[in-house]
Order: sequence, then structure tokens, then C-alpha cells
Amino acid sequence: MQSSEHEWISKRAYTLWEAEGHPSGRDAEHWGQASREFQLLNQSAATHPAVKKKTTSKATTAAKPKTKVKVAAE
Repeated sequence: MQSSEHEWISKRAYTLWEAEGHPSGRDAEHWGQASREFQLLNQSAATHPAVKKKTTSKATTAAKPKTKVKVAAE
């Protein structure tokens, strides 16, 4: 287990323990829950960087509204 993984699980287990009102004797349950959450986060597609698609200049200009310049009457 990497130290960053261990640190994340430790902090999450502590947060779960605090959220439940500091119960005694449930440390293994909190650790297990935090460990499962860490695994799910690593498997999630949301944790991988998104790939931004290039847009064509035609598509970008079509999305912008055209404005007309009004000339004041003299």
C-alpha cells in the first residue's frame, strides 16, 4: 500500500468516525469503508483526466452571436 493511499484511507476513516459521533470499537468498519471508497475512486472514470476535443474555427464562430453596430443619426 502506498503512503498516499494509506494516508487517504486513514483520513477518510477518521472522518467517518467523526461523522458517526466518535463511537468506540468501530475502527475496522470505518477503515474498511474508507478502503472500499478509495478503490472505487481509483476505478472511476472521473479520476482520469478528460480529453478536450479540438473544435474547428467554423464551429466556434457559428456559436458566437453576431452583433450589429448602430450608427447614430446626425
